[in-house]
Amino acid sequence: MTHGGGGGPHGLLLEQMFELLDENQKRQLMVRMIEHRIKTKEHWVESMKQKIETYKMARDMLQAGIKK
Repeated sequence: MTHGGGGGPHGLLLEQMFELLDENQKRQLMVRMIEHRIKTKEHWVESMKQKIETYKMARDMLQAGIKK
């Protein structure tokens, strides 16, 4: 699903693939796609945690400099 309308070439390719697959193959493909999305989101969360830590370190360093 895209935001600009239409499914895009990726969606069209998936539709054609799904027509050729049996139910078990469709299920396996969906599981793999979902697992990929989970891993992608986990990576994003980890990246955001590192950014937060960096901002906190910078804040603490600035506050320590102000107190002197």
